Amino acid sequence: MPEILDGTEQQLKSEALTVVQRARTIVVSDQASYDSACDLLLSTVIPFRKRWSDFWKPMTEAAWKAYKTVQIRFKEGDEPLEEAEKAIKKEIRRWDDEQQKIEAERQRRAQEEAEKAAEEERLRAAIVAEEAGATETEVSAIVDAPVAVVAEPVAPAYQRTSGISKRENWKCKVNDLHALVKAAAKDKSLMAYLQPDQRALDARAKADRQTLNLPGCVAYNDAVISARGR
Repeated sequence: MPEILDGTEQQLKSEALTVVQRARTIVVSDQASYDSACDLLLSTVIPFRKRWSDFWKPMTEAAWKAYKTVQIRFKEGDEPLEEAEKAIKKEIRRWDDEQQKIEAERQRRAQEEAEKAAEEERLRAAIVAEEAGATETEVSAIVDAPVAVVAEPVAPAYQRTSGISKRENWKCKVNDLHALVKAAAKDKSLMAYLQPDQRALDARAKADRQTLNLPGCVAYNDAVISARGR
């Protein structure tokens, strides 16, 4: 059977090549060439495309049916597992977020303690300098010197498992479209953040046609030639 189909396919491909070559020579310049183009389209190209489609239809239908059957069986097992994966990841993220807050708070306290210790050390240095006979200006310089100290990183709040990681994934949501539109009207560089709803615009154009009246929009007729084989 495959060999017969291969032979038929090759025959159809050979015929298609001839049709394509004929189509590429078409130039409509007068009534006769227009009639010739229409005849080639209606009598040859469209019917041949149907023959080509009919040739593949049994195989594509069988393949599609098999694909759908496999997909159904695949989803039966994968969808619950996907939900399980999402649930676990969500819980891991919740835990990790909590631990990061704990680490951040510990780091903040460690920084405060380090700055406090540095401040106390600076005051001790000022007292020692004063007792050693330093001038008031020199003592003031020691007291007023900025504290530049960074605490050592605190230990992690928990031991993270190898193979599990969390990466930053910043996103943006519009909570005031009117404000964004007003800003874009003043700053053209923001226009890239405004996405027209093309489907809605096309539907409006189909309804209004030439009478379409939308600021910044123009209706145009992108006409489509349709044909049915003879």
